[in-house]
Amino acid sequence: MLIKPNPRSFLTGDDAFLNLNTLEESSGRLDQEMVFETRHEGFIGIPHGGLSMGLCLDSWRRIGSPDYPVDVRFKFGGTGIGIGDTAIFSVETSSPGHEASVSARLTKLGDKTPYLRAEITASAGGNAVLPDRPPMDSRKLPYYRNCFVCGHHRTEAGLQRRFQVHGEAGSWVVTTPWGENADDFDRASQFLIADEELHPAILISIFDENTAWGGFMATRSAGLSVRMEFTLLRPVGSHERLLFVGEPSGIRGNPRSPRFFLAAGKILSMRDPSNPEVIAYGRGEWIILDHYTSQIKSNLLPADDWNWIFGDNGD
Repeated sequence: MLIKPNPRSFLTGDDAFLNLNTLEESSGRLDQEMVFETRHEGFIGIPHGGLSMGLCLDSWRRIGSPDYPVDVRFKFGGTGIGIGDTAIFSVETSSPGHEASVSARLTKLGDKTPYLRAEITASAGGNAVLPDRPPMDSRKLPYYRNCFVCGHHRTEAGLQRRFQVHGEAGSWVVTTPWGENADDFDRASQFLIADEELHPAILISIFDENTAWGGFMATRSAGLSVRMEFTLLRPVGSHERLLFVGEPSGIRGNPRSPRFFLAAGKILSMRDPSNPEVIAYGRGEWIILDHYTSQIKSNLLPADDWNWIFGDNGD
């Protein structure tokens, strides 16, 4: 059996958040089928990319190799996936005699190009540089109604994050804490991968959205993930206080009308607030799509709270 069952995983365990049906399994490969549901939503009408990336991380943990720390390279493509679409999830391990690695891909039924590819390999870890402390002044960013990460009016379990921006144009920093109050630790009990261990899908989902907000603030444009490089240094306890920090790192295309924005971020353990520990870091690229910028203006809450971002008229 390639992937061991893990009844504790919120994503694929006994009370699975993602329901997968096995199509074929061998000693080195597994193919499963799944359908994205409304509870998986990010932007309206499409699943949150963090859940798909988290599914890849879930399969790695269930395979059990390579061990922490790991480097993960995600690449999005294909025609995209919407709520209600069927997808095939495939996982393979490296050939015997090679350094342990996991390859995963998620492909919409009927597409030839995968919606998501992931390569998970052992990492040397390295010395991640701590980010500068963000300015004390901050402003809360608006949120969606049903998004898995930032939705505050969901009927299904969600993370209920509220992101905040610090600084000013040219020096934006976006943060969100986890574990600032007891509610988060109660919430964490719904999102575990093992006893007292937070599922890495939660880490990558919040990291993805928090970091993307950094690029959004620099361009005032919304985008979908194109690629992500992510290094995860160790497991994270369900009662650890965390701080997610993201900031823009550039654009691609015409500066007046960029096609992509880039951003980078880190996840800090705040068990000792005077000595934060980097537990994960990465960078990504997002393709700018006007449709989702318009969706933000029409649907983010509190109503019209985007005016201060775009200007009084939303331009």
